Amino acid sequence: MRIPIEKLGTLGAVIAALACPICFPKLALIGAALGLGIFAPYEGYTALGVQALFVLASTGQVVAYRAHGNRWVVGLSICTTGLLFIAYYVVSSSLLLQIALAGLVGASAWQVVEMKRCAKCETPIPAASLADKPNTLR
Repeated sequence: MRIPIEKLGTLGAVIAALACPICFPKLALIGAALGLGIFAPYEGYTALGVQALFVLASTGQVVAYRAHGNRWVVGLSICTTGLLFIAYYVVSSSLLLQIALAGLVGASAWQVVEMKRCAKCETPIPAASLADKPNTLR
C-alpha cells in the first residue's frame, strides 16, 4: 500500500499551523479550542514544522505527478510552498501565510480528485475477457 505523503504533509501542516497562533492568528481560535495552545511556548519549532511539512507535501505532489500527469496540481503546490517561504522570510505577512496554507489544502484536495479520476480511466481488463480473445501474435 502506497503512503500518500502529500496528504500526510498537508494534514501535518494544518495541525502545526493550528498550533502557531502568532503566524496564523485566524486559526488560533480553532487551535486553542482543540487544546493546541499548549504548544505556544514552542512556536518557533512549530513554525519550522509547518515549513518542513509544506516541503513534504510538495514533494509528495511531485511524486504523485508521475501517476496523474497534471502539471497544474504540482504547480499550485510548488507556488504555495514558495509563497510560504516568502511570507516567512521576505515579507513577514500573516495573510500570505494563510493564503499559502489554503493553497496547499486546495492542491491536496485537487490531488485527491485527480487520483480518483485516473483510477476510473485505468480500469483493469478482466482476465476472463482476455482468455476469450484469440491470440494473434502466435
